[in-house]
Amino acid sequence: MDFKQFWKESTIAFIIRRILLAIVIFVSLTMVTLFLLDLYTHHGESETVPDMRGLYIHEAEIMLANRGLFLEIIDSVYDNDKKLGTIIDQIPGVNSTVKRNRPIYLIINSRQMRQIPVPDITDVSFRQASAMIKAIGLNIANVEFQHSEYKDLVIDVKYRGVSITPGMRVPEGSMLVLVVGSGVGSGESIVPMLKGMNLENGKSLALSASLIIGAVEYDIQPTGNDNEYIIYRQRPVTGKRISSGTRIDVWLSKDRSLLQKTFEEDNDETTGETEEEFF
Repeated sequence: MDFKQFWKESTIAFIIRRILLAIVIFVSLTMVTLFLLDLYTHHGESETVPDMRGLYIHEAEIMLANRGLFLEIIDSVYDNDKKLGTIIDQIPGVNSTVKRNRPIYLIINSRQMRQIPVPDITDVSFRQASAMIKAIGLNIANVEFQHSEYKDLVIDVKYRGVSITPGMRVPEGSMLVLVVGSGVGSGESIVPMLKGMNLENGKSLALSASLIIGAVEYDIQPTGNDNEYIIYRQRPVTGKRISSGTRIDVWLSKDRSLLQKTFEEDNDETTGETEEEFF
């Protein structure tokens, strides 16, 4: 049997042909797969990751787009020493080599400053209050001294010239002004009329008269914002002459009808104040 007849009719030759065909198909598929894989992974195409720290997001987007890359924000933190909204860190790091069309993961600084609740430091010593303020990331811009019965105790806290209540939130690093007692003054002050005011305005008026707010009593304890409460009673009463730095105790309620009732009580103690003058 010659070779041509053997190759066409032999069972062994049939098996060999099938094996060779399988090898050709396997090699062909392998080559096609590798070729497509090179296309997908951009074989031989790579970019160096630039330094984007300190840039804003839109600046980084343009920089990466020019290199065939894109960004993904994976975290946001707050760093007081960095500009708000800028990039703090990146993955991969600077000068790393990556394939085109790959993401660069970014950690950015928060776009808003952290808000810090002001602690209740009223009637706390100046030294202790100063330590409490600095410990939570706030600062003391200035100290104002005011006549008070108790020397060196904090009377009031101001932010941007306005008295603030405990729990009010201010940006981290804010500058506060502490009003500190210097002892009872030798002069006299006339008690102003605080009735009808909310507590914040009452404090401001008392301080302007070289007096301070003492005990604060609510008929119903507030659960949130107390600006709806008004002062309906005060002791000492309006118009009385007292030593500078003396405390004025106040009572607060949402019920404005209590004002009229307390005027009758006050008229026996005050000089010159009448219900008609108030209304």
